[in-house]
Amino acid sequence: MRILIVGGGTGGHLFPAIAMAEAFMNRDRENQVEFIVTQRPLDSKVLGERGFSFRPLKVEGIKDKGLAGKIRSMIQLPKAFRSSLKIIEEIRPEVILGVGGYVTGPMVLAGWWKHIPCAVQEQNSIPGITNRLLGRVVNRVFLAFEGSEIYFPKKKCRITGNPIRKEFQEVSDRQVSLEGPLTLLILGGSQGAHSINQAVVDALDELGSWKDDLYFIHQTGEKDEKGVALAYQEKGFQHQVMAFISDMVWAYQRSDMIIGRAGAMTLSEITALGKPSLLIPFPFAANNHQEHNARSLVNAGAAEMILESEIKPGVLADRIRGWLADRGRLTDMGNKAGALGRRQAAEKIVAACYQMVDEKIGFKDSRIQGVK
Repeated sequence: MRILIVGGGTGGHLFPAIAMAEAFMNRDRENQVEFIVTQRPLDSKVLGERGFSFRPLKVEGIKDKGLAGKIRSMIQLPKAFRSSLKIIEEIRPEVILGVGGYVTGPMVLAGWWKHIPCAVQEQNSIPGITNRLLGRVVNRVFLAFEGSEIYFPKKKCRITGNPIRKEFQEVSDRQVSLEGPLTLLILGGSQGAHSINQAVVDALDELGSWKDDLYFIHQTGEKDEKGVALAYQEKGFQHQVMAFISDMVWAYQRSDMIIGRAGAMTLSEITALGKPSLLIPFPFAANNHQEHNARSLVNAGAAEMILESEIKPGVLADRIRGWLADRGRLTDMGNKAGALGRRQAAEKIVAACYQMVDEKIGFKDSRIQGVK
């Protein structure tokens, strides 16, 4: 089968797409997967390293741009649509799967126009504008969070969870260490998060008496790497500091507790692996979706949360001291996180895509009658 997977620009879009591509290939080595991505360097770097075939599509987003930027983006859309039609004619895909982001729009619309079975996969609890619009015309909508169905035609929705890469599915569970140092994994996304970095460094001043009981693995981003590493060193804490952690499986396996943002893929990974976490949502995420993502875990007892505006001196240090005093609470939190995990999300989505193709769902069924 020939499959087009469309999206990119951020790791949150790209890594679920890779997970689904792996699942398509695992199902049938004869499958041909082609990615349609943005022109951002991240897309070509990540896909090139993994040996996937891809093509960039020239198109820009409209949201949060000035008038000139909006006009420029609008002018590009008809050309992007024509380019999408040309790509479809060349590749002749049997199914098109969008993972969100502005590049998804013209390609999925072109697929709909050509009567090709199409679907979108939404990673967040509150969908982005592109997927909301495409949800009206595609045949299936794959959702990560319960409750997101309200944004789409309900008959099209399937709750699958977010696809995680093959290496995460193969990880064995690891319980919280009851003896020895408690290992904290600090994540601020692929670019790091200065506010989280600073909060952790500030907490070190109040944790001096517990330095032998703590071990930090910290992804800082490039700008803060040297400063954060120096702070750990000067204050005498055991640590590994990296601008970017390329082997996230190793980092998760090594850790007892996660401190980080509440991006959809981070939550999917920590629930799949049954990890307890303290979530600090990025306050400027679109539609405040990170806080909504985080609350889904907090309400289940699977995570703790601090809003960035609430991180005052001593708050984070108090939380860490509490974890040291009651590691059993972390074990319970991790077990509840694991109960929410969906390791087989990619396989479920692939099976549904095969069903779409087998049923030969057409234009009239998806637009007029709905999808069973």
